[in-house]
Amino acid sequence: MIYNSESVQIRISPVKRGAFTTEYYRPGIISPARVIWGALGAGLILALVAFLSITTGVAVLYPPLAASCFIVAVCPYLRVARPKPVIVGHFIASLCGVFGAWAGGIPGGGYEYAVVFKLGISVLLASILMQIFDADHPPAAATAAIPSILPLPVEWDVLPFNMVWGATIIVVFSLIWNRCWFEFPVKDADNQKYTAGLCMEKSQLLGCLFCAVGTLILSFGPACSSLEFLGIAFMLPGIFFLGCHHYFFLTRNT
Repeated sequence: MIYNSESVQIRISPVKRGAFTTEYYRPGIISPARVIWGALGAGLILALVAFLSITTGVAVLYPPLAASCFIVAVCPYLRVARPKPVIVGHFIASLCGVFGAWAGGIPGGGYEYAVVFKLGISVLLASILMQIFDADHPPAAATAAIPSILPLPVEWDVLPFNMVWGATIIVVFSLIWNRCWFEFPVKDADNQKYTAGLCMEKSQLLGCLFCAVGTLILSFGPACSSLEFLGIAFMLPGIFFLGCHHYFFLTRNT
């Protein structure tokens, strides 16, 4: 059964493969597939991140990662749900948030005014750099803002890598969850190439693999500082490949 209003369509249909196409599995469509499968995925992925964070001792910022879980599970056809913006977006935003929290305190004077500068600088820089590195990811704006308004669960220099840790877990399990029903990451006008059966360029897949290995190693970091450094060492080239690959083979259109 289908019910239409001016801006929303309600589709009462079984949860089956046809309900997960780009035409029906998107904002503006209320369906059992999105309400049940999408919402369940968002909740389970965040619960997994929280469980692993508590178990391993790798602390993360939950609010922005929660928003990422919603996007990858409920709105997976959006470009911002692809692995690259999820991982690189949170990394960039963490750096900008830490820098903004420091730099904004210089002209701000008292706390009431300092937070204005801190928030503005953090989100401004994150918005600029996420675009430059093709990592537009709205939840990451919250990652940039949090260091200015809340105590951090870890040291400032560790936060960006812990957020990559959390983002990578989201990416890995969103791949597993979504591919039960449809291709993910999805093919779109800007992403056409396949590597190892995934709609990702080789450099993107390589970056994700480095981040995944780094995430696995970093999980043991709180118990062994050398493993923490090793995990970060794997993450850095992964972030580089993901964030910079689009600059490798630029061509000029005249």
